[in-house]
Amino acid sequence: MKYRWIARIVALALLMASLTGYAGVAEGFGQTPSTSVKLGRGETCKFDISTIAAAAGQTLKYRSNNTKVATVAADGTITALRKGKATIGVGYDSTLLGVCHVTVVNSPKRVKLSEVSTVLSVGDVKTLATRLSDGSASALTFTSSNEKVATVDGDGNVTAIAGGKATITVKTYNDRTAECAVYVLGGKAPTTLSLNVPVVDIQVGETFKLSPSVDAGSDAFYKYASQNRRIATVNAEGMITGVRRGSTSVAVRTHNGLIQAVEVNVKARLKDVYGSLTNDPATYALYAQKLGLERDEDAPAGTVACRDGELVLSMTSSSCTVAVAAILNPRYCIEGIDTAMTPEVAAAKLIANGWALTGNKTSDGVEQRAFTRAGDETRFIAIATADGATIQGILAQWNW
Repeated sequence: MKYRWIARIVALALLMASLTGYAGVAEGFGQTPSTSVKLGRGETCKFDISTIAAAAGQTLKYRSNNTKVATVAADGTITALRKGKATIGVGYDSTLLGVCHVTVVNSPKRVKLSEVSTVLSVGDVKTLATRLSDGSASALTFTSSNEKVATVDGDGNVTAIAGGKATITVKTYNDRTAECAVYVLGGKAPTTLSLNVPVVDIQVGETFKLSPSVDAGSDAFYKYASQNRRIATVNAEGMITGVRRGSTSVAVRTHNGLIQAVEVNVKARLKDVYGSLTNDPATYALYAQKLGLERDEDAPAGTVACRDGELVLSMTSSSCTVAVAAILNPRYCIEGIDTAMTPEVAAAKLIANGWALTGNKTSDGVEQRAFTRAGDETRFIAIATADGATIQGILAQWNW
C-alpha cells in the first residue's frame, strides 16, 4: 500500500513537471478529476470542467504537455493537430485542478449508419448505430429533416412522432455524412399477424400471392423470406414463385417483429403432359415417373397413376385417359383448355383446334359436352359442368 501511494505521487509529479507553470497541487490531489477524449486530426472540443471546483475570483488556465499533438486555447478549446497523445491540464497559477488525456487519430474518411431505411409505428424508439472508417474518431451530430414525423437525439435514438417520412442524417466534424430514411406508419403497432392460407400448393413456374393481415386499427410493413430459394422464391410484395419440385417455408415478418410462415409445396408442371394427344402410353408412363405420380396398385385394370387427387392418368397398352378435377386444382390443362375457363370458352378453343362437338349428356345434375377430332370416335374430350358456368372436370381419352 505504501509503495502504491509513492507511485501515485511520482506520477503526478511527472505530470506537473510536463505541465510547465503549475507549481503545486490542490488539496486532495488523489481525487483530481481526470477525463479522456479521442479526436480526429483537426477536430476541436471544449475541456469538460463540469467536475472542476473553481474558487471564486480565480481564472482557470489551460496548458498542454505536447503542443505538437494538441493545443488548448484560453477558453479551454482543445485542437487536435497530429496523431499521438497529449495531456491537457487546467488549474490556477500554482494549483492543478484537473487533466484531460487526449488521443489524436486519423480524421474519418466515411461514416455509416446501421440502417439505410427503417419503418416505425408512432411512439417507437429506434437507435441508429454509427461506424467510422477504421482508425478514426469524430464527434457526431444527428439531425432530422422532419421533426413532426421523427426526432433524433445526440446518441442516434430516433423517436417516431406521426405518420410520414423523415430523413435522419449523421455528420462528422469534417463533413462526412450518412442518411437513414425513416417511414412512420399512421396506425398503431400490430399485435397479431395472420396469413390468407396455411399451405401453398403450386407448380414449377406458377405464382401465388401471399396476403398477410394484422389486427384492426394497426398498420404494418411486411418483409418476406424463403427458407429455400432453390425451391420457391418470394418477392417484396409477397408473390411466391415455384422454382423446382420440393417443399419449403415462406415467412413474413412485420416491422415490429411478428412472424408467420406457410408451407410451400412445389410440384412439376403437369400441364406439360397434355400438350397433345399423340403420345403413346409408354411415353405418358415416363412422364408420370418424372412428375412423381404414384401408381395405384389396387386399380382393377390397366395402369393408374395419381397424386393428391389432382390427376388421374389411366394407361393400358392401347389407350390412355387423363382426368382433371376442377375443384381440386383449376390450373391443369388438356389440349389447351383448363378448368379456369368457362365452358363456352373451352368449347370454342377445342373447336378452333379441330375438335367437333358430338353431343351433350346430363346425369345426376352434371352436364357433359363431348368432343371428337376428325371423326375419330376413339379420341374424345369431355367437359363436365354442374352449374352451366363453371367447369368441374375435364376428361381426355384416346386409343391406338
